[in-house]
Amino acid sequence: MRALVMRGFGDLAVEEVPDPVPGPGEVVIDVACVQPSVTECMLIAGAPVAMHTVLAARLAEGPTRFGGHEFAGVIRDVGPPGEGHAPPGGGPRPGDRVTAVETAACGRCAACRRDRPDACPRPQVLGFSTPGAFAERVVVPAKTVVTVPDGVSASEAAAVQPLAGAVHGHALAGVRPGETVLVLGAGVMGLLHTQVARRGGAGLVVVTGRSAAKRDLARRAGADLVLDAADDVEAAVRDATDGIGADVVFETAGGAPDAGLAGTSTLDLAARCVRRGGRIVMVAVLPEHAPAPLGLLRERSAALLHPRSGAGGYAPGSGAFEHALRLVRRGDVDVAGLVTHRLGGIDALPKALEITRDKAAHGALGPAQVDLFDWEHQ
Repeated sequence: MRALVMRGFGDLAVEEVPDPVPGPGEVVIDVACVQPSVTECMLIAGAPVAMHTVLAARLAEGPTRFGGHEFAGVIRDVGPPGEGHAPPGGGPRPGDRVTAVETAACGRCAACRRDRPDACPRPQVLGFSTPGAFAERVVVPAKTVVTVPDGVSASEAAAVQPLAGAVHGHALAGVRPGETVLVLGAGVMGLLHTQVARRGGAGLVVVTGRSAAKRDLARRAGADLVLDAADDVEAAVRDATDGIGADVVFETAGGAPDAGLAGTSTLDLAARCVRRGGRIVMVAVLPEHAPAPLGLLRERSAALLHPRSGAGGYAPGSGAFEHALRLVRRGDVDVAGLVTHRLGGIDALPKALEITRDKAAHGALGPAQVDLFDWEHQ
């Protein structure tokens, strides 16, 4: 099969690689649609964010495959039974339309044996610790497979991982009915958090954005108050909350400026806008040693939270991915409208990475998607 191979930071090409073979408890999936994440784009370019040193060490050993955790496809082959629990419904079968949770606990450590996979110190992360879906086929643990319901397209299913991340963020923050939510940033993650806040019972929802087009999208996503990020956001938030500040702040704007992100100043802004005793959820991926306003956070007794990755469980019959797919199927959250660039064929992967890394230069709203085949007419 063909897959994206990385030989150095910024040095990548689509090449022939061995076909994946499913081991015990694994499945092979034909990739129908895949999209890069901004974090993957930054790491591939060499940005010093989380996982940079791990990727650098791998590249020092030779060519490697990296990235591709946001995807959808059709199961081609199922390996023999293995350790762990199969998904509900008897497990995945060839022909099933699926996506997969990117993070899989090891299943063997002390935390996993105590039914705390969120504390697993050695999780497997698709595209990061194992080859991902920047390829014609990908092998994943069967326990991570999530069936895509009827009515959800491959494009929508490939875009559901960031939405699951937004679900995790809101669960972690414990957004209560009527609370004021401030979303810093009106990119894809900001718009997803806005939609989840609006559907989840938040009170006043305030969103900041740098471009008029994205601010308009924030209004359509359900924001009550939309602010130009270049204005005095702190003053506007204080005015809108009778001087109290936001109960919860989702920081989605920070990151490398050369990737169209806002640098590290947004964390300081979040600390100035949150109320005493409030919560800040860090969605953006900042440099490993980014400055943090710890004194202000302590003075305000504000919590700085980082959402988990992976499936997660908040109800006995559903995980974050299943819930996110239901939100899409019901039309409660629009992910299709955030996809503005769709490319065809695996050879388009380098171009998709280029577009996603510099969306402003290409007029893209969200990640560029690559369609490998049409699962509706396979």
